[in-house]
Amino acid sequence: MRFRLATLAVAFVAASLARAQESAPTTVDARTIEGVSDLEVTARGDAEIRRDDVTIFGDYLRYNQEFGRVDAEGGVRLESGPDHFSGPSLHYDTRENTGEIERPSFYLERELPARGSAERLEFLGKDRYRLHDVRYTTCKPGQDDWFLEASRLDLDYERQEGHADAPRLRFFDRTILAFPFASFPLESSRKSGFLTPYYSTTSTRGFEVGIPYYWNIAPERDATFTPVYMARRGAQLKSEFRYLGHTYGGELKYEYLPDDPIFGSTRTGTSWQHRQNLLPNLTAQLDYNRVSDDRYFVDLASQVKQVSVGNLPQDAYLTHGLALPYGGSLTSQVRVQKFQTLQDPLAPIVPPYHRVPQVNVSAAYADVAGLADASLPLEYVRFEHPTLVQGNRTSATPTLALPILTPGWFLTPKVGLRAMAYDLDRPVPGSATTTPHAAIPWLSVDTGLTLERPSSLYGEQGTQTLEPRLFYVYVPFRDQDDMPLFDTTLADFNYPQLFSENRFVGGDRFGDANQLTAALTSRFLYADGHEGLRATIGQRYYFSDERVALTPGTSLRRSNRSDILASLGGRFRTRWTFDLTGQYDPQSHRVSRYGAAARYSPGPTRVLNLSYRYQRDVLRQVDISGQWPIGGGWYGVGRYNYSFLDQRLLEGLVGAEYNAGCWVFRAVVQRVQAAANVASTALVFQLEFTGVGQIGTAEAVSLLSRHVPGYSTVNRAGAALAPGSDGSF
Repeated sequence: MRFRLATLAVAFVAASLARAQESAPTTVDARTIEGVSDLEVTARGDAEIRRDDVTIFGDYLRYNQEFGRVDAEGGVRLESGPDHFSGPSLHYDTRENTGEIERPSFYLERELPARGSAERLEFLGKDRYRLHDVRYTTCKPGQDDWFLEASRLDLDYERQEGHADAPRLRFFDRTILAFPFASFPLESSRKSGFLTPYYSTTSTRGFEVGIPYYWNIAPERDATFTPVYMARRGAQLKSEFRYLGHTYGGELKYEYLPDDPIFGSTRTGTSWQHRQNLLPNLTAQLDYNRVSDDRYFVDLASQVKQVSVGNLPQDAYLTHGLALPYGGSLTSQVRVQKFQTLQDPLAPIVPPYHRVPQVNVSAAYADVAGLADASLPLEYVRFEHPTLVQGNRTSATPTLALPILTPGWFLTPKVGLRAMAYDLDRPVPGSATTTPHAAIPWLSVDTGLTLERPSSLYGEQGTQTLEPRLFYVYVPFRDQDDMPLFDTTLADFNYPQLFSENRFVGGDRFGDANQLTAALTSRFLYADGHEGLRATIGQRYYFSDERVALTPGTSLRRSNRSDILASLGGRFRTRWTFDLTGQYDPQSHRVSRYGAAARYSPGPTRVLNLSYRYQRDVLRQVDISGQWPIGGGWYGVGRYNYSFLDQRLLEGLVGAEYNAGCWVFRAVVQRVQAAANVASTALVFQLEFTGVGQIGTAEAVSLLSRHVPGYSTVNRAGAALAPGSDGSF
């Protein structure tokens, strides 16, 4: 039967759930619909066809129910899930999600929204598109700063892959990058292919350019190979391999420079971190780092891991954990640790000892009979060194504590023994024995109160605490002058050290003591538990002179009280944080050391840091850094770290960033003291196109994050950082 309807809104159901080939009903709405309901209908005037998550709008729509085909003309729009397309005409198969649209404009509302236009667009299936002579951008409508143009662009959101033929990146109508073809990931997926090149300029390497190639080997393995050319150093290859399994994971980096014309030889760098669960309670870990020469880090940018200015770790160990009866635990570890020491001729350092091997076993029981905590750590270490005394050290440190904890006070008496014995290859200078040993008992008592009262700070209600604390230590004197110094030094005098039984760090010395630490802390806690203010003062009182020295010639303390340590810190109205610390010598009535630090951060991309550190005859440094909106989408960033004692700049950094919404520009100049008499200057710039990649120095953001505390990217999501804004709140 043929029919004609003329109503403002006529709904027509043209699909049957009984048909096997139909997965969902199709609804047709229009001002006028005519045709055969089971075969083909024509809709005119505000016409609309809906099926699943696909909706087609147009002035004229013809729908063939038998084959599921739609032909549309006149202001055609198609919405498929989050994607929107519009053009003058459309041919579409609603069952296969295939077809084409002429001269379309499109908007892809995915994780990263994108828009553009093309001469023709083909629908290749669900979430699969092919665009011919396309212009593609992530800029908002009305902002045509950059476009990716291509003769053909394939977007497959099912496989998260994109392919482009003859792509050109045009920035303000100028082509800045062009390739014969390109393959890239969509959304957050990974895809093998070349990444955007990076550029930089430094005083040690000159102009530098690298083109990374990313290889997505498998979901749990990938690699990046980066050929690099440096104007002053030549060609270099950097590589990185990452892997992950059910019981293991790691990362291997290797750098190879076959011929450095300035240095005069081949240069290499290796870094390998690996971790593996061999058994349920047995784990292995490797941290191996090595470079070819002492000046490697001074001359070349590297991914090799450093633990200090001059030492590279080469560390491997096995760790085993075991539960003991009655709630105890047993932990054991076997370790081999070496270092590669890089020497600066103007500032030589003593290489650390190698531990080959180090064996630790520790048994512990907590809450024994509801009264005591007990532990028994045992250690054996073989120390080796090319020039210094070397040998073996065996030690045991059993401890027993009887903690008493209540809501308002605590009391923790503790006793222990430090026993150590050596077997040296040659004696310590001035000693006649190669087997020194000592057994040193000790005891400590730690007690304190926690008093609270309601209070207010900056107009907000909270709780103020008053926390007095006393800590007593007694250690009898044992002569330790015949013992070597393998891994021990005098601990830095700071607040945590006031509550330590040993004034030394390491296993070769245990200082004699008969002393009492008195400290007082007061804190203000907001209702949500955050700390608004903290004030602390502490001092140690000595009841006998010390006799154990680090070395026989080291001067010993003769005063009956230590320096006074004090600190004041907190947060003011969520925007300001500050920290003041000081060390006062009551004997000379002088300040031995102090530091002052403050940060103002009212929101993202707005942070100012200021700190000053002073230590008499050792250190006088100021460090200023920050990031701040200048206006019109521009942001300034910088750091100034200067040593007044050395009268030189340790690090200087100044730069600017511009956020245009769909692209960001960064330019930074950095100068650092790379060695005692070597300063390096680098020019870093980066042009980042949102959703496509960046041109310039790949590490620009990580560089700013490392050197400017509180730095945040200017193009992160958030209305406060809209393009062209000043980031104000």
